[in-house]
Amino acid sequence: LAMVGSADFWSEAIGGQVNVVLQPRQVGSTIKPFVYLAAMERGLTAGSLLMDVPRAFPDGANDYYRPTNNDNRFWGPMSLRTALATSRNVPAVETLVDTGVEALLEVAERVGITIRSPYYGAALALGAGESTLLEMTAAYGTLANGGYRVTPRTIVAIYDPQGRTIVAP
Repeated sequence: LAMVGSADFWSEAIGGQVNVVLQPRQVGSTIKPFVYLAAMERGLTAGSLLMDVPRAFPDGANDYYRPTNNDNRFWGPMSLRTALATSRNVPAVETLVDTGVEALLEVAERVGITIRSPYYGAALALGAGESTLLEMTAAYGTLANGGYRVTPRTIVAIYDPQGRTIVAP
């Protein structure tokens, strides 16, 4: 609901003018709903069957990407709904590879995510790309808002009921 800046914007001792909410960071699994959204727009459903099994995905000329899960286990066949709810990595990568990176990038752009990455490949499904917390938060707001995107707004000053400035830059 709110983003609060540093304790002292003008303090060099604490790096007060660095707003980490606006700094690109790897997004991790927070990108998975958008991977699945891209796939669902192209025909998959929440009940579509995905496989959480050991896989090797082509990754360059003679290399393969072999994602694992955080529990180092594979759960076998599962629905897209279960794969998303349990944040399984292999089904997310499989879905991105089948759907295409361009489909994810198109969905991301529509919801306000700018993915910054030197590599647009299968690892993008697990958050290898970078975005800002503000963009990701706004994108989740778009999901919660039935697909209607609302641009985040910043407050530059706060006034009391009499119109006196309480906080201003």
